[in-house]
Amino acid sequence: MTISAPDLHRSPPITLRRIGERLPWLLVAAAALAVALGVLAAIDGGRLLVWDRPITDTVVEHRSRGVDRVALWISRLGSTPVVLMAGAVGVALAAARCRWVALVMFVVLAARPPFEWLFKEIVARPRPSGARLVPGTGFSYPAGHVLAAAATWGFVPAVAGLYVTRRWLWVALAVAAWSVIVLVAWCRVWLGVHWTSDVVGSLAIAFVALTAAETAIHRRHRSARASR
Repeated sequence: MTISAPDLHRSPPITLRRIGERLPWLLVAAAALAVALGVLAAIDGGRLLVWDRPITDTVVEHRSRGVDRVALWISRLGSTPVVLMAGAVGVALAAARCRWVALVMFVVLAARPPFEWLFKEIVARPRPSGARLVPGTGFSYPAGHVLAAAATWGFVPAVAGLYVTRRWLWVALAVAAWSVIVLVAWCRVWLGVHWTSDVVGSLAIAFVALTAAETAIHRRHRSARASR
């Protein structure tokens, strides 16, 4: 009797889509949180987000050269050159095995910059000033590096499922990808170019967007199986 390898492409061990289906309130809460933080950030430069300044001040007080270097390195994983290159590689790898995954990934990657720009212009929250370790341009909410990291590294599980047959390896790659997104959020606060509310709101947006992307992929696969 031959045991076939698990189909980690159509049936991955765990996805944001499944989490959203089991806990539907979580999606609603994430969307509401992103909107609420955006509205508060737009009021008088985010004056009502009273926790942001104390957190930033605490971060500045506890900086060290070693952690600063780590934060600078991690931050690059959400930078434009890195996400453009990684995104192109991801779309190409996906296209070779599943054009629908490649299409959804491409749409998310392409939609992220105009969405980010529009959201920033509407909220128009100033960035933290006076303690930056890297330059920051434009408005603060939402955090562009976090959204870029999510739009790129958030598709690692979907692309990995096209090539990986070992469950433990898929899980390791998925955990690494999700960890990168969270760490990019942390480092942007550590480097002084974003408020905590910026990155929390961006993680909420990323959760909703990636769940929607995974749902689109899942429905396409389901309809393809039904038509056979």
